[in-house]
Amino acid sequence: METVNFIEKFIIYIEDHIRDNIDYDGVLDDMGVEPKSFITIFTSLVGMTPYEYQVKRRMTEIAYELKAGHRRLIDIAKYYGYYDVDAFKRAYQKAFGISPYETERQMDALDLTERISFEVVPVDRPKYPSRYARIESFRITGAVRTFSLQDYDSRMKYEFLAYLERNNILDELLRYNNGSTKGIIMHERYIDGDMELTIGVASSLESPFQETYTESSEFVIFESQGIPSVTAQEIYQYIFRRWHLKESRDLNCNFSIEVLKSQRDFTSDESRVQVWQALYAEN
Repeated sequence: METVNFIEKFIIYIEDHIRDNIDYDGVLDDMGVEPKSFITIFTSLVGMTPYEYQVKRRMTEIAYELKAGHRRLIDIAKYYGYYDVDAFKRAYQKAFGISPYETERQMDALDLTERISFEVVPVDRPKYPSRYARIESFRITGAVRTFSLQDYDSRMKYEFLAYLERNNILDELLRYNNGSTKGIIMHERYIDGDMELTIGVASSLESPFQETYTESSEFVIFESQGIPSVTAQEIYQYIFRRWHLKESRDLNCNFSIEVLKSQRDFTSDESRVQVWQALYAEN
């Protein structure tokens, strides 16, 4: 996949079908693109999932139409696929925090989403320390959740992490962390149309938790410090917009691995964060 060019083409596709109920899995399958890889790259570059981008762009166009005032609200709602006007009003309120009738008066305060384009800048100096490593498959012991790929975004990953922390499950998991990788591992992979998220530790010990296995691969491992949910996103943007243009390596985004080295407060700007970016073997 030519990363940025493909994402820009897909944004054009979304813009051309802004009013439609897009079957993202079906469209990507027709294009021969693995959904997990696509979702990871799109979200890293755009800052939201394709579905979120479509909804925000649709609501932005609706806001412009409401402000222009050339058509009745019911006609605008139907044009954009909302045949239940009350449901449309609720969706609009959720998107902007106001009713459609308040749009003209509060237009300047709305959080509108304009069409996204990219400026790609080749990297001259590394922004994050990194190293290459060949890592064989290992077992992760932890908690597993499955999400609809269309609805999934990275916020759910950190909401799940916070839930485990609040309920002292992370402390329990760390007792089983006898593998060579130390810290909390967040592992995502695409299975049968869904996103499987595992949060756990590298372990060979018997435990009451669920388990999964990573893929053997060559990785480039980036490390930084900061609030994990923000820092990991910034590292992914760096990888896709800058790093891989200089390195010219094929990125394997069929699964994702992040390792949190801090063992307690995962909202601290002093947390150590690693992103393991898998690479396809060089020919």
